[in-house]
Amino acid sequence: MTLVVALLMLPVQLYLSFSYYANLKSHSQKRAIIPIILLTFYAYPLIALIDFYTTSTIDLLSYPQPLVYWFWFGLIFVFQLATWVIVTDLIKVITNYFYGDKNVISRWHPHLIVALFATIFLFTATKTYLHTTQVQAKHHTIPVENLPKSLQGLKIVHISDIQGDEYTGRNEIRNYIQQINTQNPDLIIFTGDLISYGTDFIEMSAEELGKAKSKYGTIAIVGDHDYWAGVPHVKKALNNQSIPLLQDENYTIQIDSTTKITITGVTEVYSKQSDSSTVDSLTKSASDSALKIFASHQVNDQLIAKAQQQNYHLVLSGHTHGGQIHVPFMGMNFSASQQETKYVQGLYNENGLPINVNNGLGFTLAPIRYEAPPNISIITLQKE
Repeated sequence: MTLVVALLMLPVQLYLSFSYYANLKSHSQKRAIIPIILLTFYAYPLIALIDFYTTSTIDLLSYPQPLVYWFWFGLIFVFQLATWVIVTDLIKVITNYFYGDKNVISRWHPHLIVALFATIFLFTATKTYLHTTQVQAKHHTIPVENLPKSLQGLKIVHISDIQGDEYTGRNEIRNYIQQINTQNPDLIIFTGDLISYGTDFIEMSAEELGKAKSKYGTIAIVGDHDYWAGVPHVKKALNNQSIPLLQDENYTIQIDSTTKITITGVTEVYSKQSDSSTVDSLTKSASDSALKIFASHQVNDQLIAKAQQQNYHLVLSGHTHGGQIHVPFMGMNFSASQQETKYVQGLYNENGLPINVNNGLGFTLAPIRYEAPPNISIITLQKE
């Protein structure tokens, strides 16, 4: 994937390098420096390629973290910069055509593109840092028809994709959980991916998640990385923190003698798609609950249809990280998640059924975020 991204960047890199080199003819030092800076973004994939051809293996986690950050920041920066360089180059062509004194244009244009480089570099770096490190609280108020009085104002915190690893360590997860606790939730639902890979970070991530406090506890769903790491390992660590891990099962919370909440936890991941008959059985058996919540790591049209058929009140999922990196180009944003699903981040409504997709905290592949900051979703229920 890293090499694919590097190839996608290549035409943009070449255009920018050529543009800066050609436009800075009278600025010999800057003429070489800026294209060299742009080329340094390729250090990470180039070293990885050299390793592969010399050792026949690539361990992406063995490289210095600054090198990895620099490459992924470069992806965002070069596309952001390319937009404005294209615009200024077009302006230069148009003004050269209509404006007589080309010497004036030739004088100011090199200064403009150098200023663009500096300005966009600072802007992109600042925004990337904030969107990577600053957790946002997203509040949603959802009306529910015939909501019992005992459930009015119920506050559900929805989180996902903690993904403990070298980049998302104990301190980052602890800060995330502390922000959850400041919301004083009644119920916490975690829609999967406790860790990024392997088993090294399972205990630590579970311990920190176990510090989340709510009236009715924390409920967890199986995510892709949980499945690959081994569900029994994840389940044991979560059980040690009194967090049930739902695997195609219902979890019931009895509020009072006449009111209960049912959370239907379905395993929907790349390596194990949900079984239609199992989902039918689970959703039908929740018919007598005052509040029905459908939770799965990934969400799709088939699962949404099942939830709608049985009049569920809310669907929760994660998986996408909100897109994690939305690459900006010519006024548009592109992310890999958009190619997979239309449910990327935030609250959606499908024929009256609210669907919330949480951005989570951690990362997949790239250790940065852009236009998809980590967040917690605070959902407050009100009677419709």
